[in-house]
Amino acid sequence: MPYLSALAEFRDGVRSLAREKKDPKEILKLSDILRDDVLPELGVRLEDREGDRALVKLEDKEVLLQEKRKKEEQAAEKLKKKQEQAVRDEQKRQEKLLKGKSPPAEMFNVGEYAGKFSTYDEKGLPVLDQEGKEVSKSLKRKLEKEQEKQVQLHEEYLAAQTGASTSS
Repeated sequence: MPYLSALAEFRDGVRSLAREKKDPKEILKLSDILRDDVLPELGVRLEDREGDRALVKLEDKEVLLQEKRKKEEQAAEKLKKKQEQAVRDEQKRQEKLLKGKSPPAEMFNVGEYAGKFSTYDEKGLPVLDQEGKEVSKSLKRKLEKEQEKQVQLHEEYLAAQTGASTSS
């Protein structure tokens, strides 16, 4: 009688959804629940086959339930990894934003560059190092590139700050 009860419950669910004129996807969800949750409890494996009729097999209930648990564990692990990756991505985004906090004209006065230079031009680029020697052309080009990156980071930082303050 458990097979008939499962079939009757499925039919009632389909009828209810049809009467409520629900999305056909809801009926497919019911079918998936029948296949994945109800039938394995009865020792029945129902396999979908693309372009063909479903395959029905009677199997050991414990084997089917163990397979179901394994699938659920894999899905939970996948979800956990996805959430961990989202946290790492958010941390990277926050770190990137924090790098942009310093205005480009002041970036060579603080952080890793603090105390390395004594004189700066109107853009904030170093002209003389801490010993009073002129900055080499190659170093100046490197610092200009870094400052250009900082301009972009700072703009993103300011945009995030104004976006955060307007949404509050």
